[in-house]
Amino acid sequence: MLFVDLSGSTGLAEWMEAEHYADLLAQLSTLYEQVVPRHGGAVARIQGDGMLAIFGYPEVREDDGRRATEAALELHTLVRGLRPPGPLPEHFKGLTLHSGIHAGVVFVGEGDAVRGRYELIGNAPNIAARLAENARADEILVSQETLGLQSHYFETSARRQLHLRGRATPIGVYLVKGRSALSRRFEASERRGLTPLQGRAAELSVLDQALSRAFAGATFWVAVRAGAGLGKTRLCEEFLLRVSDHACQVHRGHCESYLVAEPLQPWLQMLRGLEHYVGGPPELALALQAPPEERAERLLALFMALAAETAQLLFIDDLQWADDASLRLLHQLRDHAARRRLPVLLLTASRPALPGSYVLPTTSGADQLIELPPLPEPAAAVTVSRLLPQADPFVAAEVQRHAGGNPLFLEELCHAAAEAAVVGERLGQAQPSAAWLATLIESRVERLPPEQADLVRIAAVIGTVVPTWLLTALTGIGERDPGVQALAEQDFLFPDREPGALRFKHGITRDVVYDSTGLHLRQQLHRRIAAQLRARGGETDNLNELLAYHDAAANEWPLAAQHAEAAGDQALASSALDRAKRQFRAALAALEFLPDTPERRRRWVNIAQRLGMACVFDASRDDLRVLRHAAELAQGLGDTGLIARTDYWLAYVGYALGEVRESLRYAQAAVSSAEACQDSALLAQLPGTVGQIHAAAAHYPEALAQFERAIERQRERADKSRNRVGLAYSLCCKAYVLGDQGNFDGAHAAFAEALDAVADPGHAVQASIQGWRSAVLLWQGRWAEAREAADISHHVGTQVRSMFTCAMGHAASAYAAWMLERAPEAPQQILDAIAWLAPRGGGLFSSFNHGWLAEIFVEQGDMRGARHHIACALARARQQDWVGGAMAYRAAAKLAVMAGDKPRARRCLDLAAKAGARRGSGHEKAVTDWLRADLGLADAGQPSLEAAVQQLQRLGMTGLLSARAPALSGVAR
Repeated sequence: MLFVDLSGSTGLAEWMEAEHYADLLAQLSTLYEQVVPRHGGAVARIQGDGMLAIFGYPEVREDDGRRATEAALELHTLVRGLRPPGPLPEHFKGLTLHSGIHAGVVFVGEGDAVRGRYELIGNAPNIAARLAENARADEILVSQETLGLQSHYFETSARRQLHLRGRATPIGVYLVKGRSALSRRFEASERRGLTPLQGRAAELSVLDQALSRAFAGATFWVAVRAGAGLGKTRLCEEFLLRVSDHACQVHRGHCESYLVAEPLQPWLQMLRGLEHYVGGPPELALALQAPPEERAERLLALFMALAAETAQLLFIDDLQWADDASLRLLHQLRDHAARRRLPVLLLTASRPALPGSYVLPTTSGADQLIELPPLPEPAAAVTVSRLLPQADPFVAAEVQRHAGGNPLFLEELCHAAAEAAVVGERLGQAQPSAAWLATLIESRVERLPPEQADLVRIAAVIGTVVPTWLLTALTGIGERDPGVQALAEQDFLFPDREPGALRFKHGITRDVVYDSTGLHLRQQLHRRIAAQLRARGGETDNLNELLAYHDAAANEWPLAAQHAEAAGDQALASSALDRAKRQFRAALAALEFLPDTPERRRRWVNIAQRLGMACVFDASRDDLRVLRHAAELAQGLGDTGLIARTDYWLAYVGYALGEVRESLRYAQAAVSSAEACQDSALLAQLPGTVGQIHAAAAHYPEALAQFERAIERQRERADKSRNRVGLAYSLCCKAYVLGDQGNFDGAHAAFAEALDAVADPGHAVQASIQGWRSAVLLWQGRWAEAREAADISHHVGTQVRSMFTCAMGHAASAYAAWMLERAPEAPQQILDAIAWLAPRGGGLFSSFNHGWLAEIFVEQGDMRGARHHIACALARARQQDWVGGAMAYRAAAKLAVMAGDKPRARRCLDLAAKAGARRGSGHEKAVTDWLRADLGLADAGQPSLEAAVQQLQRLGMTGLLSARAPALSGVAR
């Protein structure tokens, strides 16, 4: 949508005669009606001196954002040249427009005399109008998502955030200043920064072989063909860089679909590149001076002459948009050069033709066709890791799933994920991607034959995975239908790994097609799909999950709540905790649409409690907010049992997030309420939870007493459950407390019993046990065993989608690798783990990470980094997370010694000793005593170096002696 308005029109109307002002409006109206259609748009409404135009209706083009911006630039230029009729006042400075451009989904209906040519229903026109409202005289404001990479066609300001009237969140905008010198999307990607090419070694080898054939005197034409965004241009440009080392003259040209395209466009671009070529053949001057009707002939003669002198490589990009004359010259050059056996390599890149559409045969006659497939998963993973270096594994996997190996989609989704992280969103909240990318996808759908377009829209409503029986039930079309096979050829749908299903190749394609399908049609299809699923019944996997989704999309809220709750219970029973969380949240959302009754509130609280159960291994601040609301509802209902259990889960989730003080308060309240209502089952669970919270706060005597009570009760029920998760976790927590106290034998015995209690090696509690076992092994200096345990924790955490255990396992493994072999990547891996946890607000035991980094940075001589992480660890200590406190103080002592400030170093070591004593930590005392003696800072009455070493040996911590930091040698004594 392009919204333009005449600047200062109120003032103009005041001093102009009415007839003159009417004449001016008529001139503006004429300009609007002439310019907008010339750029492929349609005037939707002219009101006074303002206009609203639409681009992309009735035909969607992938460059509609560019077209709207070009139209705005032309209108601004023409209006600046207008002279109002009649006499002009002295202060008149000329006429200007101010414009706003935005893209989005709107409902387009027939208009009338009041509403204009088209009636546009949706928020996008309002945003375009607000952008125009914020633009000053002669300014054009375009939303970032409208242009995307097409912004490279224009000179723009830096992107800025703009708060619009009536919109809650700011919007990214560009101020368009004019047209730029860039003419290809690849050049824009270069400017933004290219990642190393991945997954195209085989194709580069084919191109190298073609070049060798050309050098041998065989004219050769290689055509690279692939859909939009698959990296045709990137592959060819990478190859051209390699060719620069050869004795070969390279020429580049490209074709455009837009109005600026001229006959023989790519050839004339090559010719202009030769204008300053010194020592060229006589044919060059003839070609430069040739009239239009002789250009093709002269260009052919020129390149034949050049090829007679040296090898030639001609690259034409986007050949699918070439005019007849350009294609004819391509074929002529190939044929003439081949007959004379001239060393010419022709390289073209183009998109495939859509079935049933008339497209010039851009690859017909090529000697070799390279069909470029999507990137393989390993190459896509490397690309994501380079574009999102600190992305957590779950975000990276989500980007790969949506992109389906399309490099353009990977790039744009990575940028979207990075921006989402800045504003605290998750990737799913940033979907669908930018409007310009959605327009690119929609334009492909619009060019499909109508029956195939309908088919892909129905498939999008079904979901990313499309059961073939369901597609047949809705459309009468089977998997082998020509229409389905045509969609596979066009990279829309392809057979899933599981037989009997189709899958969208790119998740983002499915999302865009779904969003562009009309609301009423979507809801109708969702109802039909739900009816088919109910009729099929138990034959369908994940029936409740599917019905919950389709019922919610059809606004059938009672059914949606029912099936989402059932799906959450099923996922919880099978330990699929991330799916359980998602379904319980969906059930709570559906309940919000039902009448507010006591029964509904009670049900809301019960589901929220099960949500608490599902998030114990991967809690977030959002989970805590849900449970706080549930607590308010429970208090309002006055049900002591509900209050007790809600407080229990508030305590547990708060503990998982490191909110120790508040968690302890909720746990004590839960005990009181459970005793009041005599909830024996909850009273049996509470000792373990209270013990865990006390352990997190370093209240070890209280924690061990609670653990003994919990373990005794849980052992009594040991034979009644295959996976004794409660027993295993209580033993795990007891083990790390014993390890912290220096009782390593007792710790490892408890870990062994905990592991035996869990029959499933992939259960989420395994990640917790191995993570804490790794920490205890690190305290002992058993680096290799610690790394092995941490890797298991990271792997299991990834499999069960527990970000906490995944991240902490990753960090512990990195620290072990540093202590083993000073692995250079270790600091960055720990920083990555911190970044992964940050969006979730999880702080439980995060002082570990900061303590490890403080130690590493001291050794590396990074004083600023060390001080930062010392401060972070001590900030966590103020929140009762003391496990990294002594490490941080010891790192500070080393910094002080390196600065020559021994008194400060002594004070820091005293604080380290106090931090260890606060936890009753035997191993911390041993390490602090050893470091004090090793630095020559031991006073009378404090252990000597020999005594400190003996203490480490008695505790079985000799690995610390062998891993003594090299940097320490320079500061000791």
